[in-house]
Amino acid sequence: TPGPGQLFPRVDLDAWREGLFQVCWRQHGGSGLGVTMDEVLELPTSDRDWLIERIGQQRGREAKEIEKAGKRR
Repeated sequence: TPGPGQLFPRVDLDAWREGLFQVCWRQHGGSGLGVTMDEVLELPTSDRDWLIERIGQQRGREAKEIEKAGKRR
């Protein structure tokens, strides 16, 4: 029979907290998801991890666009 290690993925507490922060964080100016802590806690870990990865990609794109706009001035 599978034990708890096989039913649930191992998650480091600091990594979990950082993930919650990243998904809930709403950047100044309104970009970001604006997800509540309750909503994040209801997510499967795999969805939370996907959102964290996707948020990182989006922030990278936004940073490039800001940099590009700054060079046009």
